[in-house]
Amino acid sequence: MRDGAESFALADRTFFDWPGNWDLEATRFPAPPLPEGWTHDENEAWSFCRPPRDANRQLPDQGWKIHVSAAPEDAERTLADVADYCVRHGLLFKYLKSANVLRALSRKYAQRSSAGKLLTVYPVDEADLARTLEGLDAVVGGRPGPYVLTDLRFREGPLYVRYGGFRALYMEDVEGGGDLVTAVRRPDGTLEPDRRTPVFHTPDWVPLPDVLKDSLAARQAVDDFPYRITGALHFSHGGGVYRAEPAGEHALGAGAPSVVLKEGRPYSGTDGVGRDAVARLAHEHRILTTLAGLPGIPRTFGTFEVRDHLFLVLEDIEGQDLQSWLAGVYPLTVPEPDEAAVAAHRDRALALFGRIEALVASVHGRGIRIGDLHPGNFIIRSGDIPVLLDFEVADAIDRATPSSLGAPGFHRADATGADGDHYALAAIALWLFLPLAALGGLSPDKAPALLDTAARRFGLPEDLVARLAGQLAPAAQPAPAAQSGGAPPRALASAPGPFPGPDLIASLGRGLRDSATPHRTDRLHPGDFAQFAEGGAGFAHGAAGVLWARHTALGDRDADHGAWLRAAADRVPAERIGFYDGLHGIAYVLAELGDEEGARHALDRAEGQLAVRHCPSLYRGLSGAGLNLLHFAERWADDTARATALRLADRVTDRLAAAHREPVEHKRRTGSRHAGGLMYGWSGPALFLLRAHQATGDAQLLDEAVRAVHRDLDRCASGPQDTLQVDEGFRLLPYLDNGSAGIALVAAELLRHRDDDRIRAALPGLLRACSSDFVIESGLWGGRAGLIGTLATLREWVPLPAADAERQLHRHLANLQQHAMTLNGATVFPCDGRARISMDVATGGAGVLLALAAAERGTPLLPFLTDSRSAAAVHPAVPERARGAHGAATPAVPSGPEGTADNGREVS
Repeated sequence: MRDGAESFALADRTFFDWPGNWDLEATRFPAPPLPEGWTHDENEAWSFCRPPRDANRQLPDQGWKIHVSAAPEDAERTLADVADYCVRHGLLFKYLKSANVLRALSRKYAQRSSAGKLLTVYPVDEADLARTLEGLDAVVGGRPGPYVLTDLRFREGPLYVRYGGFRALYMEDVEGGGDLVTAVRRPDGTLEPDRRTPVFHTPDWVPLPDVLKDSLAARQAVDDFPYRITGALHFSHGGGVYRAEPAGEHALGAGAPSVVLKEGRPYSGTDGVGRDAVARLAHEHRILTTLAGLPGIPRTFGTFEVRDHLFLVLEDIEGQDLQSWLAGVYPLTVPEPDEAAVAAHRDRALALFGRIEALVASVHGRGIRIGDLHPGNFIIRSGDIPVLLDFEVADAIDRATPSSLGAPGFHRADATGADGDHYALAAIALWLFLPLAALGGLSPDKAPALLDTAARRFGLPEDLVARLAGQLAPAAQPAPAAQSGGAPPRALASAPGPFPGPDLIASLGRGLRDSATPHRTDRLHPGDFAQFAEGGAGFAHGAAGVLWARHTALGDRDADHGAWLRAAADRVPAERIGFYDGLHGIAYVLAELGDEEGARHALDRAEGQLAVRHCPSLYRGLSGAGLNLLHFAERWADDTARATALRLADRVTDRLAAAHREPVEHKRRTGSRHAGGLMYGWSGPALFLLRAHQATGDAQLLDEAVRAVHRDLDRCASGPQDTLQVDEGFRLLPYLDNGSAGIALVAAELLRHRDDDRIRAALPGLLRACSSDFVIESGLWGGRAGLIGTLATLREWVPLPAADAERQLHRHLANLQQHAMTLNGATVFPCDGRARISMDVATGGAGVLLALAAAERGTPLLPFLTDSRSAAAVHPAVPERARGAHGAATPAVPSGPEGTADNGREVS
C-alpha cells in the first residue's frame, strides 16, 4: 500500500475509512470519570477531556505537550492512571478512543509521525510541564511502550515531549511545495510549519526547558554502534533498513565490505496477531538460521541490540528489486508494443518464475512456509537469479493458522500451510505479465479474469495457465473478518465484458449515487484516504467533485447532497482555499448546482487567505483560485472578483519569473516542487494566464502563459517511440496531474491563441505518451482515465490518421475492464494503489465517469480546460489531415469492443 494507507484500510475492507470506525464499540476504552464542570467530546480518533475554564490556567495556542505511549496489553491501565492524575490537577488531555485505533497507529506502515501515542497532555507553561512530568513519571514511569519518534523521551518513558501547536493553526508550506500544514507562531508573529518529522527537534527560537536537559543529553550520548551507516533502504514504523559498513570491533560479518541492517523497534510495527517488530525480527533470524546454505537465501551474521532496538545483520545482496526489474523490461509500456519484444519477455519471465518456484520449493523442503510472498521481497541478481528476502512471518509449513501479514492480492487470508505460498506464487506469475495482481485483494474473482487477459496477450503455455487458474480461484467461503480486519467485504466482483458496454456511464452513476453517506459529516462519498486530510468536501477527493461529475455527465442535481456540500463548506478550514482541495472548488460546484448564495459564502470565507498564499498551482494555489474568480466575475458581472483575479495573475507571473531563475531538477514531486503538468506544475498556471489574457486582451499575459508551458517542457524528456514525458529522474510520467497529458491539454488550448514553435513541436510527443498500452492505475489524475480524457478532448490534435487515433482511444476504453469491478451490480473502480474502491474524481469512479462522458458525449473533462468562445476555431497549427477528419466536433466512440488484445502500460 501507499505510505499512510494501512491505517485507513483496517475499518472497512472495501473503502478507506477512519481507523476510529474499526469495531469502535467493541474495543472502545472506558471513559474516565470526570468531575462536574468537565466536558468530554470526540473526533474521528480522539476523545477530549477538558477541565472547567479557569482564568489562571488558560491554555496557550502552542507549547510543550506530553505524549504517553503504552504497550497494547497495558493501555487501559495507563489510560486510567494518567486520566486520574490529569483530572486531579486540572489538565486538559485527550486519548485514543479505542484499542483498535491504538492498534491501527502501531501497525508496520502506520504514519511514523503519529504512531505510538495513546494520550496527549497539555501543560499551560514550562512550570506546569515540569510538575506534570515529575508527577506522571511517579505514576507510570518505566512502563513499556513504543518510542514516539517525533518526541524526546523523558527518562525511561513512556512519557515523551515535543513543542508544537495546541490549537489548529494552518499555513502554506512554501518549502514543502505549497501544502497546507499545521503551524506555530514565532515571537515576531509570523508562522512557521509545525514540523512533525520522525526525529526530535525544536524551533530555533524555543529554548529547551531545564526539566528536559538530562533527557536530551541521554539521547545525544554516543553508543558504541559497530557499523557506519552508508544509506537508508526502507523505513516503516517498525524500524529502518540500512546499508552499512562494519566499523567497530563488535561488528558482525566483519569480513564483508558491506552489510544490511534491519531494525526492530519495541512495541512498534505490529502485525495482525499483535507481534511487534522486535519479536518478528528475532523470529526472522531463527528462520534464516534454519534456511542457511540454501541458494537464494541471504546469509545472516546474527543480531545485536542497542537501546532496546534489535538489529539483524544480513548479507548485502547486489541486484535490483523485482518491481524495478519488471519496470525496466516490461514490453507494454509503449504506445505500440513490438510483438517480438512481447514474446521475448514471455520467455524471460517464465524462466525467472521457474527459478522463483524452485527457490520457494527449497524453502518448503526445509519445513518452512514463507507467509508474506510478493514481488517486493525479491532481489534479482545478474543473470535473473532471484534472492528471497523478509522472513518475519515465516513459520512451520504444517502451521494450521493463516499468515499474520500479507500484501493485498498476494495473500489469501484463509490459506494455511503451504497453500498461502502457492497462491502468492500464482499471483506473482500473473504479476510478471499483467502487474495488476493487487486487485485480487479487493475482488477474489479478479485474478482469474486478469490471468485470462495475460494468457491471451502473451501466449502463455496452456498447462501453466490451467495450473495458475486453479491456484488463483476464489475460495468457496470468504475469509473471516477477524483475519483481515474491519467489516467483511461487500459484494465486489470483476466487471463482465464486453467493455465498455452501452450502459457503462449509467452504471457508474448508479455506483456513485449508491455510495453516498449523507448521514456522515466527514464525507459524502468514499474516496482515496487523502480525503481525510482534505476534509471530505473538496473537488479532487471529496463531495464537490463527485457531485460535479454526476451533474456534468448525467444531469444529476440532488438537493440533499447539495445541502450536504453547503454545510460542509463551513467545516473546511478557511486556510484551505484551493480549487481542488478547498473552498474555491466547493464554491464553483455549489453555483453549478444552483446554490449561488452558498457559493458566495464559500468565496467570502476564502477571500482573506488569498493575500498570504504563494503556491501558483492549479490544485491548491493561486491559479485555481484565479480561474474561479474569473469565472464568477463573468457569471455575476463582478468587477471586484475580476480585479482580484488579475492581481493573482500578476503574482503568478512573479512566481514564474523566480522559477525561471532556478535550474530544473528532475526529482520526485513534493507538493508543487519539481512537478510538471496540470495540477502541480506550470501548465495549470499557464491555463490561468491564458484565461486572464482572454478576459483582458493583454498580450503580455499570453506571453507569460507560453513561458509557463515552456517551463513544464523543461521538465520533460524523450521516451520510447517518440513520446515526451515528465522526467522525475528515475521514471517518466504521462499522466494528467503530474505528467505529459496535463501539459498537452493546456498546450493545445494555448496553440489556439499563439502559434509557438516549441509548443507545437512538443505536442505530438506529449500526445503519443497518452497512448500507452498498459497503465497500472485507472484514475483521472494518475491513470488510464486521464489519458482517455486527454485523447478525447484533443482528438483533432492527435498526430495519427483518424482511424488509428480512434483505435488507440478505443483500446484504452476496452482496457478499462482490467481495472473495473461491480459493487451490488454497479460499476466501480479502485483508487491509486488498488487497495480500496474509490468514488472520487482524482482516483476513482467519478473521474472515470468524466473521462467516459468526454469520450462518448463531448462533455467537459474538468472545469476551465476548454473555452466555448474558442472551441470552434481550430488553430492553423493543426495538421490539415486532422482538421478534415475531426474538425472541432467530438464524435461518439463506439460502445462495443474493437477486438484488440487486452494490454496496458505501467510508468509509475
